[in-house]
Amino acid sequence: MGVFFLFLLALAGGCLSTLFWIPEDDLGRGYFQTNALIVLGLLGLALTAYWLHPLAPFGDAGDAGSLQLGPAGLYLAVAGGFGYYAGVWRLRWPAARLAAAVALAGTGIALWVSAGALVRTLTPLPHRGLLLSAGLASSALVLGWSLITMLLGHWYLVAPRLSFRHLTVFCWVLLGAILLRGLAVGGTLAVASGVDPLIEPHPLRLLTGFSGEGMFFWFRLLWGLAIPLGLGVMSLHCARNRSNQSATGILYVLVVGCLIGEITAFYLTLATGVPV
Repeated sequence: MGVFFLFLLALAGGCLSTLFWIPEDDLGRGYFQTNALIVLGLLGLALTAYWLHPLAPFGDAGDAGSLQLGPAGLYLAVAGGFGYYAGVWRLRWPAARLAAAVALAGTGIALWVSAGALVRTLTPLPHRGLLLSAGLASSALVLGWSLITMLLGHWYLVAPRLSFRHLTVFCWVLLGAILLRGLAVGGTLAVASGVDPLIEPHPLRLLTGFSGEGMFFWFRLLWGLAIPLGLGVMSLHCARNRSNQSATGILYVLVVGCLIGEITAFYLTLATGVPV
């Protein structure tokens, strides 16, 4: 359940981060309503998981600060999500953007607090908190931008006169997010490799060795980074050539790869305590 909870928050936060970069008049109310409903659905599932979660995603009774800050962030995110939908429905774009910012902040707080409570320290790892924060942020960006870029490509069927500049820019940002995610994973591996090799369990061997979680780790690299990177380049090429249907088809596969890769990454992070 912890993997599911972190995944929902990361995906919701990533989707929220995409809502500020396209003029609302270019896409119309329907596009932003769709995005708002996606965010509300994800946050609603996260709230349900929090209410039903037997493992206390924000910590146990011994950590009063996390128990207050985490749920407050989640409730703030849900309230901001409803405010965003209301602002879009009423075409009050400044108010909608403010509500989206509130929801993004609340989601970030809930994600950071829950990850701190759920990730175990099975093995020594320097700068674990910093690596975890970088991993969460880059994961959210990959998840959100992959899903929303795919939906944007599909939206050209609804608004065929929409400028292809938007899809091209989103593909560039998505490609950058995938590269940033790769750098975060590479940073974790570099830090883990510097740990004393006599320590057991060693973080690098625990993560990459087939006697540990290696099968899942290499699968995560293939589906979550290598394949999306190649598909991201292909989708960008299609977008620059004004072929939104080809770009959207490629992005469908890219989204599947990112979902598989990041869910596996959250599992590895919780199972080993090494954020990837």
